Amino acid sequence: MFGFYLLSFELQRTDTLSLLLTFSGLFFLLWFWIRNFSTLTSIFLLGIVCRLIFWNHIPTLSQDFYRFIWDGNIQLLGINPYRYTPNEIINLIDFPSSGILYEKMGNLSNNHYSNYPPISQYLFQFIAYFNRGDILQPIFALRIIYMFGELFLFFGAKVLFEHFKIPSINIAWYFLNPLVIVEGFGNLHGEPLMITFTVFSWLYCFKKKPLLGGFFMTIAVGTKLLPLLLTPIFFRYLGLRKFLIYSFSLIIFSCILWFPFLSEEMIKNYTQTIQLWFTTFEFNGSIYNIIRAIGYEIKGYNIIRQLGKITPFITILFVIIFSLLRANFTYKEIYKNMLLLLSCYFFIATTVHPWYIINLILLGLLTGYFFPILWSMTVFWSYSAYGFNVVEEKIGYQLVSYVLVYGCFFFEMNKRRLGKHLHKPNFFGA
Repeated sequence: MFGFYLLSFELQRTDTLSLLLTFSGLFFLLWFWIRNFSTLTSIFLLGIVCRLIFWNHIPTLSQDFYRFIWDGNIQLLGINPYRYTPNEIINLIDFPSSGILYEKMGNLSNNHYSNYPPISQYLFQFIAYFNRGDILQPIFALRIIYMFGELFLFFGAKVLFEHFKIPSINIAWYFLNPLVIVEGFGNLHGEPLMITFTVFSWLYCFKKKPLLGGFFMTIAVGTKLLPLLLTPIFFRYLGLRKFLIYSFSLIIFSCILWFPFLSEEMIKNYTQTIQLWFTTFEFNGSIYNIIRAIGYEIKGYNIIRQLGKITPFITILFVIIFSLLRANFTYKEIYKNMLLLLSCYFFIATTVHPWYIINLILLGLLTGYFFPILWSMTVFWSYSAYGFNVVEEKIGYQLVSYVLVYGCFFFEMNKRRLGKHLHKPNFFGA
């Protein structure tokens, strides 16, 4: 708990060595504690306490929450958050702390349209009611929602593990994972909430109740778009008729969610924003960084725009391979292909922020793979890029991080999975 206290109140993202050592050390303490002292009750209670340490914490590792509050407040003014960038309306509006939010969210956010889907926008609008000039109040409101999401996820994942006869104790590696606590509850990223709805969608899909499966997947995709990539994987398991019900459920409920925001200009802006993730933004990529370096040697400039035009097609190819060309008749096949699909997507991505890897942790636990747990530790090392008034990626940290992750990935794909050894005292000799 002292380590989480340091991460919440003492360390800044410019304190590179102290930050990374503290974060990485928490993983080794977690591994030792789970093997020797953990019970399901103690995991639950300790997870709650560790999250509450961040209760009064104003995030310093990420600026995104300023944009959350901004988007919510302009909705209270009747402004569609997808229609205007903060730069376009900063001199035309006024609400509590608007100047601070604009300044603190940073130039990258100021110059682009909002990319957060409708459920997130509805949450932002809700917390904006608590903005009376004290930024902590909307943060408290969002953390209360996230806490309920975490509680539902804990018990939903417990049911999921028990349904597939996976030891429930394994949930500790998600519920006590430092990345989940720091980036989810601490820095207020929505991945844990999105995963909560995704878990309930999976439960209903495995029970072959496609209508409810589609409903919960709609809420998950409405929180973060990423689960949309996974929906075709249930095609073989559900069969054509039930998969069509699942798909139509997803489409109809999504139309209801998006309808209040829809306009021709909104669609244009949102499409343009999504394209930026493939053609403009770059941070902590792996395979992309290698291709970029080759591009500099051959072309003499950054080829991200050219590469970004084909990356969506590569992603679609991955979806086809893991959804339609694999069996996917059992939960083991389904979860393995989900894990591989998302892993390949992040392997080729131009941007891999630490909180993105939260999406892999639960899938790793469900399939017995260790590399997502390892990646959840090493991805945090990308914060080494943040210095005083400068963001410059450190190749040394990146290289060590990805050598470890890729090494573990290929070992587990070709030899054996290491996840089942996490609770054994001879893990390193397994």
